[in-house]
Amino acid sequence: MTLTESEQHAPVDAVVERLNDPAVAASLVTLLDNAEFLSTLVLGLGGFVARGETIMDAVADGVQEFKAAGGGTSELPSPAELTELASQLGAAAPAVSRVLESPMVEPETIDLLGTFSKAATAGMANAEANETKVAGIRGALKALKDPDVQRGLGVLIEVSRSLGQQVARTK
Repeated sequence: MTLTESEQHAPVDAVVERLNDPAVAASLVTLLDNAEFLSTLVLGLGGFVARGETIMDAVADGVQEFKAAGGGTSELPSPAELTELASQLGAAAPAVSRVLESPMVEPETIDLLGTFSKAATAGMANAEANETKVAGIRGALKALKDPDVQRGLGVLIEVSRSLGQQVARTK
């Protein structure tokens, strides 16, 4: 089945129409301006979550080695030390609770952040290796013919829209 020319250009036209929305364009620019930061953040968070158990095991092993080397004492902590520790834990509890109750630790979010970080990292590497540049509207429209670009921009536009809505709710 062969697509007509208007059917072939329909996805491109839909993307161009969305890009004409100032709110979508502004949100997309914000995402693009912060792509490297977002990639680093997502990679770090994904790595931390993926290796959380390993990290905790390593900390526990380090404490055991420290005690075995004579660094630990068999004395119980003083009441002042216990009070200070309890105070620090109490102060940190709301932040820890907020993180644990937030959507950041849901499996879907972690998987999505992993997908975005892989794509951003691969995209940065490809852009550097291929010296990818888009010169003018014609170059952008040519890039929009690529189905991968269409899918990616569709996702970015929807994420930009949702981000804009979230920002509006917080004001």
